Amino acid sequence: MSLNIEDTARSEYERWLENTKDDEHFRANLLKIQDNKEEITDAFYKHVGFGTSGMRGLLGPGTNRINKYVIRRATQGVANYLRREKKPFSVVIGYDSRRGSKYFATEVAAILRGNLIKPYLFKDICPVSLLSYAIRRLGCDMGIMITASHNPKIYNGYKVYNREGFQIVGSQSEEIFREIEKLDYFDPSIKYLWDAGIMQVDDKIEQEFIDHIANDFLIPDRAMLEDFKAVYTPLHGAGRHCVTSVFDKCGINYDVVRSQELPDKEFTTCVVPNPEKVMAYDEGFKWIDQNGGDIIVATDPDSDRVGAAIYHDGMRTVLTGNQLGILMLDYLCHLKPPKKNQMVIRSIATSPLTNVMAQKYGFRVVTTLTGFKYIGDLIAKLDDAGRGDEFYFGFEESNSFLMDSFIREKDGVSGAMLTVEMAAFHKAQGKDLIERLEEIYEEFGYCADKTRNYYFNGPRGREIMDEIMGCFRYKVQDEIGGRKIVQKIDYQKHSSLPKANVVEFDLDDGSRFLVRPSGTESIIKVYSFETGDFLPVESDIVNIIDRFK
Repeated sequence: MSLNIEDTARSEYERWLENTKDDEHFRANLLKIQDNKEEITDAFYKHVGFGTSGMRGLLGPGTNRINKYVIRRATQGVANYLRREKKPFSVVIGYDSRRGSKYFATEVAAILRGNLIKPYLFKDICPVSLLSYAIRRLGCDMGIMITASHNPKIYNGYKVYNREGFQIVGSQSEEIFREIEKLDYFDPSIKYLWDAGIMQVDDKIEQEFIDHIANDFLIPDRAMLEDFKAVYTPLHGAGRHCVTSVFDKCGINYDVVRSQELPDKEFTTCVVPNPEKVMAYDEGFKWIDQNGGDIIVATDPDSDRVGAAIYHDGMRTVLTGNQLGILMLDYLCHLKPPKKNQMVIRSIATSPLTNVMAQKYGFRVVTTLTGFKYIGDLIAKLDDAGRGDEFYFGFEESNSFLMDSFIREKDGVSGAMLTVEMAAFHKAQGKDLIERLEEIYEEFGYCADKTRNYYFNGPRGREIMDEIMGCFRYKVQDEIGGRKIVQKIDYQKHSSLPKANVVEFDLDDGSRFLVRPSGTESIIKVYSFETGDFLPVESDIVNIIDRFK
């Protein structure tokens, strides 16, 4: 690490100390790290990145942390972006159960109000998909959600949504970022006003959202629910009220995992509240062991993702996002067969079995980059063209699903309902979800999918990730792990999709893997779709990555 980075960080730290003299509590937190050179460097060597959809980072004082000064600066940038047009604007604000989420949401509302932008603020924690619905329902120009999604408790973040209800894409994020960059964290032009002009989102918005989802319940015979019990956990997050209300309206028999039912900013029972991870289901399996149940369904803290776990042959088994998506698609095709020209929208990291199933069921497959905002964008364009009924289903490997386009964001609430009803349906046929999945593999071909994450924190993290991507992009050419590379796609050069920092490798045994850096965290992600022995390939991937650590 160069002294220049340390010196620059120390200088910025001293500037923050000077500018927070009147902010006793915040300044006290700054003083706690005054003798910790590494902490000061990491907290101040750069700004929290404002990516394609917003910000996410560790909580704490500093330019590279999530705190009220970072939130205020970002919101003033959003306000300046909106106010380039001379007309009234409105924004709806939601938040999850994380540390500081409600406080940061009120800060956002006050900054917007100070800029004569009408803010609507949810009075309690809410799913991000409810925020997506509220944007269009209230006719707002934008939405802001305070959340770090499925990250550990030490994180928080700031998601920005456009008037169509999906996260900002394309030039909009770049233009907002430029407005933010013009501002200092202590800029006197940052306007703040907390008064009666901050509107509360009416409860009827949530009830409409719940009713609409419950109306999509498909199970043909409610008797199938009589011998079935779901176990639901919101993982201390925002999903409980909406999910249980939908379950009640549908007549689903369920228990809620009591130890994870209520909001908990410490996420005491789940260090990583991520429904993709097996540890997130520990409390759910304890509940089943003591009280019985057929399936555990979990939503993450902002309830846009859903996951499922079961006992299969006596073993704890967590379904991957791809497996769950394929099962959902299979269930939908049997109970609500796709009409001519209807489309399934999936990302480049989503199971290729979708394309094989399309040959039988007749739907079209449209592929997007990773990021559910691209699915939302396509839905909006279909609606604008008067072709909204062509949307059939959308999903990504990251436990992200959408079955009804009245929402433009991935939705854990409807995903939880769909997961439970299809599990009950298959139990009535004498099968669990893994047994049905094996039948699907027998018909359409076996394809194991895995996602591997490699972490690179600290000042050099992004630089190392760039070096790794360069290696996969330019040096891995003909073979890897003894398998021949039959096709390589660099999505920075792809002609039919927006440019993205992703490289795909198709191998001669039918396997495929993709490498990309996360847009919000210091992580290299490797997605694999395996038709045979993938261990030699995995070993080579790990060796390449380890070379740069």
